[in-house]
Amino acid sequence: MVPWLVLAGIILAPSAAFFLWSWRAQRNDMALMRATETTRAGDVAKLPAGSLVEVKGRLRCAAPVTGDLSNSPCAHFAATVERDYEIVEYDASRKTSYRVRKTEIVRSTTLFAPFEIEDDSGRAGVLPADAIIEGIAAVDRRDSPDDDAGESVMQAALGAANQPDRTLGFRYKEMHLPLDVDVYVLGVVGENRCIEAPPAGAKGQRFLISVKSEETRAAELGSASTWMLGLGVACLLGAVISLGSAGWLARERINTVSPPQEVLQGDRFW
Repeated sequence: MVPWLVLAGIILAPSAAFFLWSWRAQRNDMALMRATETTRAGDVAKLPAGSLVEVKGRLRCAAPVTGDLSNSPCAHFAATVERDYEIVEYDASRKTSYRVRKTEIVRSTTLFAPFEIEDDSGRAGVLPADAIIEGIAAVDRRDSPDDDAGESVMQAALGAANQPDRTLGFRYKEMHLPLDVDVYVLGVVGENRCIEAPPAGAKGQRFLISVKSEETRAAELGSASTWMLGLGVACLLGAVISLGSAGWLARERINTVSPPQEVLQGDRFW
């Protein structure tokens, strides 16, 4: 029982730290969004470099990139090809073989193009490098290895090398920023008067580009932070109870003294 309680505590303690860290990060993001006033796109160029700005408007891109999987024009895309495969592993201690299912990323591509955000006051340039981007799911499908539609991408991802394991299927995903949609941008004014990422190591600043409105993001962050706090507290209590119980049981075992054995003296039986 004690080893299992210790193992539970070891698992729950870092889980609690992760959930509480996520809760704090989400609360900080919410506070930053609330503290930053909305700036009109036409006024961004008038602000000094280093100013934190929040701009809401429509995305305009004169030279878009083309999605790797969707083949659609966009301002940014992140595409991945994942392979689900199965291998046979051998357990030497039990002298048995068993199948294990795994996933690997065989192709990953990210491209972006500078764009502008437009509102009634004008436009402001945005350089999306190093931004946290919340776009839309343009592609999300799974193909079997015999599917002709995914054959070209599969060959490009894996090449001509023979695979020693058995491929179960391929998962194609692409997230991108479509053109001419409303976006929310939170970032820093650069030396070129475009909105960009804050300097490395800057505290209390973010660079975010999202197709969600500020109100939607705030509601989602509030809901998620509540869950993170609840899970963090639950894991923390579980870790304390598990480790505390393990320590108590261990002390009980140490302090337990076997009853003395009576030694009969005097009478002897031959």
